[in-house]
Amino acid sequence: MPHTADPTPTIDAGLHRQAIPALLTDMDAEHRQVLEGIAALATLPADRFASAYAALVAEIEAGFRQEENMMEAIGYREIRAHRRDHAELLALMHRLRPYLDDGNAPLADIVMAMIPAMLVRHMASLDQELALALRQHASGAGAEH
Repeated sequence: MPHTADPTPTIDAGLHRQAIPALLTDMDAEHRQVLEGIAALATLPADRFASAYAALVAEIEAGFRQEENMMEAIGYREIRAHRRDHAELLALMHRLRPYLDDGNAPLADIVMAMIPAMLVRHMASLDQELALALRQHASGAGAEH
């Protein structure tokens, strides 16, 4: 039985060059959404902070998985370093959860001072390098970046 290609590009099936511009647009939108989510945390009353933080961490995890799928699909050379940074960020965010769940307000202040800077650093460096590799892949410059 002959195999026909799925007309809908998916990351799991391989990254079609034509899909990359839309994926980059989505990645930019997700970054904006995460930064807006962090800003929204600062305005929440203490009794709502922990649940909103948990939802934001889940959103960040989903975005990281999507990025890792893209990296695998294009054979991204720097995937290990990028994944390591994802793991370190998530480990820190998860370590803070029990304290935030207990209503530790001073820790919430520390989170608001630290996490945004760490995520912006990640977005401005590693994610920009990934975006460049995706653009090169889309232009046919090669699968390894």
